[in-house]
Amino acid sequence: MSGPPPAFKGDLTWDTALLVASWVVGPLYGMNVCVFILCAHVLHMKGLRAWNLMMLLVATLQFGLATGHVISIVVQLIRGFGGTSNRTLYLLDESTPEHLAQEYLYITNSIVGDAILIWRLWIIWDRNFWLCGPFVVLCFATAVAGYTAITNLAHLSPTDTVFLARVHYWLIATWSLSIATQCGATLMIGYRFWKSIKWNVSGVGRSTLPVLWILVESGALCSITTIFLLGFSATNTGAIFASALGQISALAPTLIIVRAGLRGSPSSSTFMPVKGSINGTNDLPSRSGHSDVEYGTRLGGRDAPMVVNIRKATEIRLDDLGKRVCDTSPSDAGRRSSKLPEYATEYSDS
Repeated sequence: MSGPPPAFKGDLTWDTALLVASWVVGPLYGMNVCVFILCAHVLHMKGLRAWNLMMLLVATLQFGLATGHVISIVVQLIRGFGGTSNRTLYLLDESTPEHLAQEYLYITNSIVGDAILIWRLWIIWDRNFWLCGPFVVLCFATAVAGYTAITNLAHLSPTDTVFLARVHYWLIATWSLSIATQCGATLMIGYRFWKSIKWNVSGVGRSTLPVLWILVESGALCSITTIFLLGFSATNTGAIFASALGQISALAPTLIIVRAGLRGSPSSSTFMPVKGSINGTNDLPSRSGHSDVEYGTRLGGRDAPMVVNIRKATEIRLDDLGKRVCDTSPSDAGRRSSKLPEYATEYSDS
């Protein structure tokens, strides 16, 4: 038995596609190791407070899933090319325990990655449940479709292939739902950042725009690979993209933490858009109707005393695009506002 025939001229044979996919997964896992170490270092520098500790645990979970994914592929290579008399028949059998483990780990890692993206959307859009609700439903539907496809995969005979309708259609649904989640959430996050930039303030647009690209580029990495997988889903070559996604699903979210963390010092403020920041990054428009006054600006002339009413002090931390709000008395707010640039203060001119 030679496996599924090539779908078009130039399409790889089934066993060749699996071998190439294994070589692609190796370097991607090496990147995952490096990025995970950098992620742990960045979060350790920022201090393992609540948000940072949570992100470290999630990154560790995804790295563990990626490690299990590459181990399952190595086991298949060892058994397929050295432990069986019929290599192609073994590699074609999608119901082996090691292949099912590979698929379970990939689907789980992809769902965790989508959930992290939705969480970032929820944070950046001020914890708006109505906005994030549809994406939560999409993520849940992705999990249902993905695990249903794997359940059907486990009941295939050794001579059946993944292109069988009861498996293939569920996989297409899984990838389509995941693309909708990734593209939709990334666009909403990008739109929020884009609208928050005040281009009329000198240097603000230039300092905030890289944050937008960090989020969009890292999110697009997984989305583009999934789109290619969907496009090649009926071919043997699609196995390369499917295997690569098992690593990219863990790489993309962790890469955001590293890129964001390395842009600032251990005590730098978060890259979460904040209103009235005293470090000069006034981002989100005020919803209270009061005008924002930049720190250090004197009202009524160059030599006039500066008089502002401090209503609330907002403490800003990196915490991977998270923020912690602390309401204090005016006296405490005044003492905290001297600790530049870790604190952001909202002002009113009333």
